[in-house]
Amino acid sequence: MAMAGRTLAQRVTGRSLAAASHMRLEAPLAAMPRSIQTLARGGQAPRCQRTAGVRGIVSAESVGTVVRVDKEHWSAFMFGRERQLLIHVINTAQEGDTDSVMEAMDSFWAHTFAMAGTDSWSVRGDLLDKVMKEKRPDRCLEIGTYCGYSALRMARHLPDGGVLVSIEVDPLFAAIATKIVEHAGLASKVKILMGTVESKATRISECLSRGPVADGSATKPADFVLCDHSKELFVPDLKLLEERGVVGPGTVVMGDTTVYPGEADSDKAGNLLSYFAAHPKYRVQQYVGTEVQHGITVSEWVHLP
Repeated sequence: MAMAGRTLAQRVTGRSLAAASHMRLEAPLAAMPRSIQTLARGGQAPRCQRTAGVRGIVSAESVGTVVRVDKEHWSAFMFGRERQLLIHVINTAQEGDTDSVMEAMDSFWAHTFAMAGTDSWSVRGDLLDKVMKEKRPDRCLEIGTYCGYSALRMARHLPDGGVLVSIEVDPLFAAIATKIVEHAGLASKVKILMGTVESKATRISECLSRGPVADGSATKPADFVLCDHSKELFVPDLKLLEERGVVGPGTVVMGDTTVYPGEADSDKAGNLLSYFAAHPKYRVQQYVGTEVQHGITVSEWVHLP
């Protein structure tokens, strides 16, 4: 015991002891799995103190209940569902096979949400496929990447040399989407930017123009724009893209989670339908309602005589 005590004392320095004495485990209780909440409610974090009479040796006094955390709860707590999605895709989808990756994502979300909302997702996905096939765009912009599902659905329809620029404000989602796009074999067609339309407006123009641009404006309008981010930013971002030449004559704009005209003020709620109705340069081609107040709008900036 004395030999073991001296060995331990040699490993523990005064500096590490001081650091240990200030250790705390802090996390929002509501964010923890129930199995971890049991431990948190049991009392304080373990306290570290110097043992009397033996220099450098640390003893820990445990306060509370120690529980076993099962692997599933710990994984969900540490990684979150988006990271679990990435792990699921990497482990189950065939690398380089876009359809396989999309099927893996579909199965993961269907299991995660117990099939709730899948009918709505199917309608939106089918309409997106239809627009991509009919319009055959070459240069596309997506606002709101999330984990990259819509990006895959769009990019698989792009011709050789086509490009999709997708912008995402959350750095974790942007990183996950980038890896999923790579796993699907579409990295050469998809460019994911981290930030907002306002902060990355010039970069968006450069990527779509495939080179430097003057005054931060695109050399040619995008063929297709998908608004799939915060609803209140739909109209402000669309106006900014119009100013930068990213949205212009010939651009098809598709907006998700829109509301019926008259439901809300367009400047406050980002109501694409109201905005399109107030501007004759846009022609609403299709409106598909998927729920009571939500739906999808497809509109095109048309040349007027």
